[in-house]
Amino acid sequence: MAISRARTEQVLEKLGFGQPPALTEHGLTQLYQAWCRTVPFDNLLRRIQVAKGAHAELPGFIPDHFFASWLRYGTGGTCWAGHGALYALLNALGFSVQFGLTTMRSPRPVSADSPGHGTLFVRLGETMFIVDATMLHDQPLPLQAWYSPHPVWGTRVHRDEGVWCVNWKPLGRSRVDCQLLEMDAAGYEYPKRHEQSRGNSRFDGAMLIRLAGRESITGIVKGEKVVRDVAGKEIFTSLTHRQQQALLIERFGIAEEIVVQLPMDEREK
Repeated sequence: MAISRARTEQVLEKLGFGQPPALTEHGLTQLYQAWCRTVPFDNLLRRIQVAKGAHAELPGFIPDHFFASWLRYGTGGTCWAGHGALYALLNALGFSVQFGLTTMRSPRPVSADSPGHGTLFVRLGETMFIVDATMLHDQPLPLQAWYSPHPVWGTRVHRDEGVWCVNWKPLGRSRVDCQLLEMDAAGYEYPKRHEQSRGNSRFDGAMLIRLAGRESITGIVKGEKVVRDVAGKEIFTSLTHRQQQALLIERFGIAEEIVVQLPMDEREK
């Protein structure tokens, strides 16, 4: 999971960097915040592929392809794609980054063959930090008892039954614990689990996107525009398919040539 120097420079430029960030906590924070505010967590390319019934590799399977699509179309990806790409970028910049395997605790039963959830760990000196391309929690989280009272992020790192967890709030949903299972997973786990998610993902039935701002998070969840404002209040607005398409272009900067290919949500058919 590597990207070239030329690709790294292209990505840094779009993220707003004139030079690579320092290999320090401050540099990692700058990079992660730029990612949260510029690279969306979305299933757009995946929705298009699933609707077409294509059996090619899943979108973002290769980090260079993820970044090529982001640079050209503004698209991001789901869990395994986003973390594979962010790993490749961090590694290219010289950060000590490790693949992590986790699971999202949910009131709903989790299938035995679920691929779970990926995350990343970055070691800086004696401290390990969590950076997650799905949660978009605005700043690296130290792997220690920690809490942010910020009304938008409100993330908490804690131990439960001897296992580290990250408590966070997905946009438009109830708070959930992300249970950290493995902090130095083999690189082959990501493409394997990415492929395992084919036909086994809750992201396949409806358009989903979220992107962090400096003091808010905005997204489309189950046919609704959802905004979590500076006070932590979530505002819901129902959208038609055409309204979703317009919002993708106007708010998220997704290329029209991608947007027009998106199928209607399954509930709308």
